[in-house]
Formats: sequence, structure tokens, C-alpha cells
Amino acid sequence: MLGITSFLVVPRIISAVPKPLGTQKIGIVGQFTTNDLPERVLNELSYGLTKFESNGGIQPSLAQKWTTLDEGKTYIFDIKKDEIYWHDGEKFKVSDINYNFKEIGFTANDEQVTFSLKEPYSPFPGIVSKPLFKKGLIGLGDYKIKRIERIGKYVKSVHLVPVWDNSLPKKVFKFYRTENELKTAFNLGEIDIIERAFDIENMYFSDSVNVIKNVMNEAYLGIFFDTRKAPFSEKTFRQALAYAIPKDTSVLRALGPIDPDSWAYNPDVKPYNQDIARAKELLGDGESLKNIMIKILTLPQYEQVANMVKESWNQIGIESTIQIVTFIPENFDVLIAAREVPKDPDQYILWHSNQEANLSGFSSLRIDKLLEDGRIMTDKEQRKDIYFDFQRFLVEESPVIFLSHPTTFIIERK
Repeated sequence: MLGITSFLVVPRIISAVPKPLGTQKIGIVGQFTTNDLPERVLNELSYGLTKFESNGGIQPSLAQKWTTLDEGKTYIFDIKKDEIYWHDGEKFKVSDINYNFKEIGFTANDEQVTFSLKEPYSPFPGIVSKPLFKKGLIGLGDYKIKRIERIGKYVKSVHLVPVWDNSLPKKVFKFYRTENELKTAFNLGEIDIIERAFDIENMYFSDSVNVIKNVMNEAYLGIFFDTRKAPFSEKTFRQALAYAIPKDTSVLRALGPIDPDSWAYNPDVKPYNQDIARAKELLGDGESLKNIMIKILTLPQYEQVANMVKESWNQIGIESTIQIVTFIPENFDVLIAAREVPKDPDQYILWHSNQEANLSGFSSLRIDKLLEDGRIMTDKEQRKDIYFDFQRFLVEESPVIFLSHPTTFIIERK
């Protein structure tokens, strides 16, 4: 998110207004309503009390600082005293803050807001990075909405114009159901910018197009096991499968579930470099493998990875089949998929044993305790120690084989 200092004061009218930079037409994959527009768009329109840094740390935004009391159950935010204005010209007041959290107490005066939680929750300062709005998506940011086009209940496009600085370009965000539709739109000239494409197949580039490779550190490609089923319930079996797979050195290896740019990232975990001898040692008696047939489910874009996995496991005597799926199934033996991770290192909803988003159905009292402690500990260094241990123990247990951080492409017409 951009800093807000230069945007909070109503600008003076000057005689020499810079020439606008035209219109940027940006394509995004996804179906959205006006109630759930993507973060990419909302951040153009307004600001939250805080903002995330690239390393997952939290910095003030509309707030100038905050204080934590009651061991993480009370958060007091001091609001900046700058002249801040909504897009409709009304002055921003502390009483305008309207997150409307359920079961969280809220009080405000002219300079502060206080949130009272029932239980300690250390990721809370990141929660209030969500941009603030008045009714009608009236925000505080660099851009405001000129118009929204819809197809039925879904948004087709959002047209933005600059509020304070007329030298900025106008922006149009257009939404497409699939990446193939997105790429077709670029080929036809409907859009000029794709900020994230997972491949560039079937695209036609002229000299006027820039293509930039980008590594998506905030996601990882992994091989997920259903640890509730035999033989995947056995740690040594999962580890053997991990050792059997070659790790691609042409891409950025994913060693664990946390963004490598994060302040809480632990680089010193078991890497599971390919070791066929170790894999066979962990499997033990080959007789026990004869009746094992693993069904590998994979999304279409990872079919090549699935073939590599099948061949690798065949080297250690494990037979498997591949099935292409277009959605994340509830039941599977092995699933190859990419997963985005939160900016805050808290991964309670992804790995705690009582959470539905725990794809592997993984259960560990040790992991559960670390995740519980990590979200109530307010001291950053103590949290870091907790998440270092979380990564180390999770990787040791191998409910998922971490492969790589996905490579994406930024495609822009000059």
C-alpha cells in the first residue's frame, strides 16, 4: 500500500496542472460483487489504520501509533491529526471508523479508538489494515470510483479516476472468470496490463509488450497428503515420498509454509533434497509396498509436476495414477496444488487440527500449541521464536511436500 502522508491534505489549486498519463486497463481473474472487491482495487480507494510492509511487518497508516494492553486484549490506536478528507469532501473523523467487528468492543474519542477483544489476538493490528469506506465505496485514497459496470450480480469492470493528483493515470480494472479469458482479452486489446499470469501460453507479443518474470513468495506449490488415511498417516512414509522427489533448482524452493520475505521465516528447516537411498531405507521391506496404489490429484496447470512425482515414486517402488481435477476436492490421497499464505505468520486456520482449511487433516498437539501461542503472544521476538519452531516441526512431520514458490508473469503493453 502506498504511504498516505501526501494524500491527506486537500491540495491547493495551482495554475500548471500536470498532464494525465492516460488510462491503465488492468485485468484480474475472479468473480466479485461490490461487497467483495479484491484487495488490489480496495487499496487504490482507501486506507486502513495500519498497513503491511513487504516483510509482513505492520506500520501505521491512518493511525500514527498504537498501544497494546491487557496482554493483547485491548488495542488503542492514536489517529493522525492531519486534515484527512473523504472523496465526497467531508472531513474524516475518528467516529467514522466503521469496521463493525463482531464480538469486539469499540469506543472512540476525538483522537483515539479502542478495540476490546474477549481473548488476546496478536495479529489484530494487521486486521485493521483493511481499507475504510463510507457507504457507496467512498474512500480516502488516491483514487475514487467513477463508475462500475456489472453483468448480473458480478462486477464486470471498475473505473477509477484520481482524486488529488491529476497527473496520475486513470485506471480501469476488468474481471475475467479464467486466466485463459484474461489472456484472450490482452491479445484482443481489451486490457493493457496483466499483473499476474501463471503462464504465457497462447499469448501473442509484439515489440511493444514487456514480459517480466516474478516469483510469488506469498504462495507455495505443494504435494498435500491426507494424513487421516493409511499409509499417509505414517510420518516415515510421508518423509520417504519427500526424499524421492527431485527439487527443481531453476525455481525458488519453498522450504516451508511462510513467505521467505517474512520476518518470521525460518530458513533452517529440513530441505528433503532428493535421496533415493534414504527414501528406500525409510520404506523398509518392499513387500509392504506391493498393494499400495496412490491416486495423485492435480489441477491442470500442474500436470507436468504430477508426472514428475509419479516417475519419482516409481523409482522407490510406489505405484501411482494421475487424475486431473478443476477444483480442490474434499477427499484425496495426494493433492498437488498451490496455496497462498497470509501476510501475518499466524497460520492457525490453515494448520490447526480443528480447522476445516487444514487440507491434510493434520493433527499434532505440538503444532496446535505453537499456533495457539503464536496468536496470543504480543512480543514480536517471542512470536518469531514460536513460528520458527512451528515451521521446523511442521516440515519434520511432512503433511505436505513443499516444492517451490510459483513463478508468475507481469505482462504490460508499452
